Amino acid sequence: MRGGIIGLVFSLGLAFANSENLILTALTYMERPYQFGANELYRMDCSAFVQRVFEVNGIKLPRSTSEQAQVGVPVYLHELRPGDLLFYSTYRKGPSHVGIYIGKGKMVHASESTGITVSRIEDPYWQKRFLFARRVMTGTFVASSESKRVKDKGAPSGRDDIADLIFILSGR
Repeated sequence: MRGGIIGLVFSLGLAFANSENLILTALTYMERPYQFGANELYRMDCSAFVQRVFEVNGIKLPRSTSEQAQVGVPVYLHELRPGDLLFYSTYRKGPSHVGIYIGKGKMVHASESTGITVSRIEDPYWQKRFLFARRVMTGTFVASSESKRVKDKGAPSGRDDIADLIFILSGR
């Protein structure tokens, strides 16, 4: 009986793995604390957060940021869709931070200073550190060692953060 329930839950996870569900899942972790190297339900780092959000939605990702940076296919900033992964160089050369694009020029990520939070990707801090974006395709993992660095401006927004999230989640 237990195996059947787990199989059903896993099948439902795959059936519901879409960008809206990824974003809703990610936002349920808001304000949970950050801890480097942690992979706990109430305390995690950026790559553990991304791994957990995708896993809940039936998509298995590797644990580390550098490994996650090899999954999926490269995407230019002007082609971003909610659910795409954004990679940054923060404390070392190469991918050292990852976030999930949620639309309207924003990402949800595990921030060292504020925990799970939403940030604007056009913020100068993030713009300066941006490396590349990747799209994870359900059931298909395409590893690529070369990703093109893209510099592009995010879409400006006249709304506040809460209104943006409501707009994104409402399905327009």
